[in-house]
Amino acid sequence: MFETRPPQSPHPDPHAGEAGALDELRAWLRQHPEVIAGDPDLLARVHEAVSASGVVDLGAHARKRLDAELARARATNAALIALAKANLAAQAQTHAAILAVLEAESLSALDRKLSGRAAGALSVDIIRIFIEGADPLPGGQAIRACSPELTDALLGKRAERLGPVDERFASALYEARASGLRSEALVRLELARRPAVLCLAARDARAFTPDQGADLLHVFARVLERRITPWLAD
Repeated sequence: MFETRPPQSPHPDPHAGEAGALDELRAWLRQHPEVIAGDPDLLARVHEAVSASGVVDLGAHARKRLDAELARARATNAALIALAKANLAAQAQTHAAILAVLEAESLSALDRKLSGRAAGALSVDIIRIFIEGADPLPGGQAIRACSPELTDALLGKRAERLGPVDERFASALYEARASGLRSEALVRLELARRPAVLCLAARDARAFTPDQGADLLHVFARVLERRITPWLAD
């Protein structure tokens, strides 16, 4: 006896299985639209395929514009966060240096603080204070006497200068250490009615740049003025 079987097409359709699989995929995607919506790259490819027909997709242009704006906003936010962190670090350094100054009980003790702890707190290699026409601490490391008009020669009419070390004055200000220093900050002082200048210098060329703010340097300078002036008046 022969087994009875359903009739078969002499030429089976090779795409029949593929069509069924596509139908199943379409049905599944309709039930799970978040799969495409949650994948920006896949979503973009879908919109590109739709736009390939020649129809202008205004939605795609709007999305691209919004994506670009979002990227710029994120970059700006990251820059602001980095700037805030840098400002907090600078404030902490300045506070530590001020505490070192306030702890000094004499001019010689202050000289040692400026050469050691304060310089370390500010992450600089050298701190010098030059006082015109006075030598209150002969042999001092940080507090020095200088000739009249040095402050104006260094700063002109400015209250401060930040940037590369001025090679014209480097040897006079920093002596043997001058050759290794790359940046400096100079701030005008007035000590017991005498012109003076605060000099901070570092081997790091990025430590002081012309575009940096000088507010914290001026705070440190004003603290030094109030601390040193009574000792000069004695």
